[in-house]
Amino acid sequence: MATLSDFYPYVLPEIPGCPEITADVALRASLIEFCEKTLIVQRDHDPITVIANKTDYDLEPPTGQLVTKIMRAWYRDQKLDPLVPDSVEAATVYNSLFANASVTKADPRQFLHKDERTITVYPFPKETVANALTLRVAYKPSRKATVFDDVLYEDYAEGIAHGAKYRLLGMANKPWTNGPAALTALTLFNAAVNVARSRATRGNSRGEVRIKLTGV
Repeated sequence: MATLSDFYPYVLPEIPGCPEITADVALRASLIEFCEKTLIVQRDHDPITVIANKTDYDLEPPTGQLVTKIMRAWYRDQKLDPLVPDSVEAATVYNSLFANASVTKADPRQFLHKDERTITVYPFPKETVANALTLRVAYKPSRKATVFDDVLYEDYAEGIAHGAKYRLLGMANKPWTNGPAALTALTLFNAAVNVARSRATRGNSRGEVRIKLTGV
């Protein structure tokens, strides 16, 4: 696992006089933004036991990380369809305790990433099944994280450093303030984001683009 100090050689030489504690804040913010925008850190979440009549389950990422997005979810071997908050029409997804609540019990078919710490499955599970919920998730560092996934350092150290430099160079009334250089750093950070986002989407496998011709 990488630490914030591993990124210093890519940042501090271009930010003269910047204290390490200030650089740490900028680096951590850049790491979080990079992970949120690219979804590059994807891992298998530990299997979750589904409990009869229980829809909400805690997400338990490694220490110092949060689940920024659930990429895929399965109940047993059945892929679950994602719900977005605006598409939820049944109040029972959020509250099943009101009088005459109509609760459907069946094998879950959908999931809602309610927040960074909770997943909701729907309909209400009809039975308890050990390790029934399988998740592929994208992680981001928390605001208190001290170590970071190796891929962020090994593959994207310079790009993430550009994000930190953009924040530092754009600070007002500092010895290292430099607006034009900040904009250049932002451009380079965004370029690194685009590369990582493409890799997160396509994976590490080489794929072929196939075009089907019609009328020939």
